[in-house]
Amino acid sequence: MIDRESAQGRPSRDESKNIEKTPYSASGRELMLAFQAGDSSAFDQLVYRYQKQVQNFLRRYLRDRDRMEDLTQEVFIRVYKSRERYKPIAGFRTWLFTIATRLALNEIRAIRRRRRVFSEIPDEPESDSPSPFRSAEDHREENPHERTEEKELGLLLDRLIDELPPNQKAAILLSRLEKLSYKEIAEVLDMSGSAVKSLLMRSREALRSRLKPYFEGRPLAPGQDNPAQSDS
Repeated sequence: MIDRESAQGRPSRDESKNIEKTPYSASGRELMLAFQAGDSSAFDQLVYRYQKQVQNFLRRYLRDRDRMEDLTQEVFIRVYKSRERYKPIAGFRTWLFTIATRLALNEIRAIRRRRRVFSEIPDEPESDSPSPFRSAEDHREENPHERTEEKELGLLLDRLIDELPPNQKAAILLSRLEKLSYKEIAEVLDMSGSAVKSLLMRSREALRSRLKPYFEGRPLAPGQDNPAQSDS
């Protein structure tokens, strides 16, 4: 659970009680405006309402539970510190996911930089040890005879989404997982609505192309070229 102690200090007993007075029916925008006006309990309500959504998005994007928790904390610290910059013309959820997506993109870029540095280190003799960069999904025991076809397809789709370029992956997750509109995704990714449509179209075409062998009954080769990797 995120608390304000990380951003400013331990809340007082009175502030902790005030959360009960904030209407649960208030929208995210109304809660943010109340927080801007000095109602610190509104921030607690925002965390309570949106923390799980941010965690789910970052978990799917990063595939790293520890970093997901760290970045979720950072998202709400930034909400706290940036409260005066919030403009009511923007929906709070869109603004929140703008913060979360930019932090996630920065994290992915940092990981890729570290991978490039690592790749420059001379290779060790071949080993059966798993790569430290494989995602947790890759370490799951894979036995097609013990899984349903639906679960197998879901795992494959998750892996293929992971392989998309960062912006495409963000657009797909914001659309598919968070159900954001084209307009909202455009605000999050700071691009036009038509650019978002094009981005999502390329992402879906790349996924369809990669899934085609699965539906034709042929195994998907681990080294098979991914059309999405040429995109940015």
